[in-house]
Amino acid sequence: MAAGFQIEDRPGLGYRLLGSADRLVADDVLARMASGGELVREVVVFEETDSTNDYAARLGRDAVAGGVMVFAERQTSGRGRFGRRWDSASHLGIWGSLLLRPTLAVAHWPRLTTGTAVAIARVLQEASGLSTQIKWPNDVQLGGRKVAGILMETGIDRFQQPFAVLGFGINVNHAAGDFPDEIAALATSVLCASGRTACRAALAAALLEELERVLPSLDAGFAGVVAEASRRSSLLGRWVRLWTPGGALEGFAEDLDEEGRLRLRLGDGRIETLLGGEVSLSGAH
Repeated sequence: MAAGFQIEDRPGLGYRLLGSADRLVADDVLARMASGGELVREVVVFEETDSTNDYAARLGRDAVAGGVMVFAERQTSGRGRFGRRWDSASHLGIWGSLLLRPTLAVAHWPRLTTGTAVAIARVLQEASGLSTQIKWPNDVQLGGRKVAGILMETGIDRFQQPFAVLGFGINVNHAAGDFPDEIAALATSVLCASGRTACRAALAAALLEELERVLPSLDAGFAGVVAEASRRSSLLGRWVRLWTPGGALEGFAEDLDEEGRLRLRLGDGRIETLLGGEVSLSGAH
């Protein structure tokens, strides 16, 4: 079949599904979700597009209602934070973006990144059988290597109403040789870390279900999300170097505040509270 499903026609009995290729199919992803939710109302899957974030943003600017989940088997212009290229190997990962019209106050929209990191960490821990870590502010790690990244962007539609695009890339069934040389030492996948090949459609459905649980709690229940992000943190309690638009900082990653911002204690004892930045472990201490 075109979608990769193998179906047996049994005269007088109907049809029986024998198997399926590892492909993302919109109806299949939705059917795998245990119950319908209010967050995701539509799933769209492209074999190839430029960037799922860009496509979802175009929908947002056209005043399309929130709840559209856009997946692509391959992106030709996938990107991460700071405009970096994101390698989107065909049929090996989950590359997607969710268009949202959050009821949360716009000032609290950065909470979406923290909530998504927690949701991805939970799902990948279940899929891999290994502990997952969150590298503040937007990476999920397995064994100290990046397995997933998050890119949240915002915009205004033609009616001057705001929208958010929650993008994520997850390395699922990559073998070690599937990563470009420049990131091979830093990246991992569910397969590389655990030896398990995952069904990407099932993983995508599980993630959407987890987002349905986590994202609506980002108002009254955000303290619990921050607590879990803190427990999973690969940075807290360590000396780090952080690059911001204002320059580089070094200090002790003390904790996350009530908004999920990093509290960094500098060498002179001052506390800097940071919403984002490029961070790495420092060998200074």
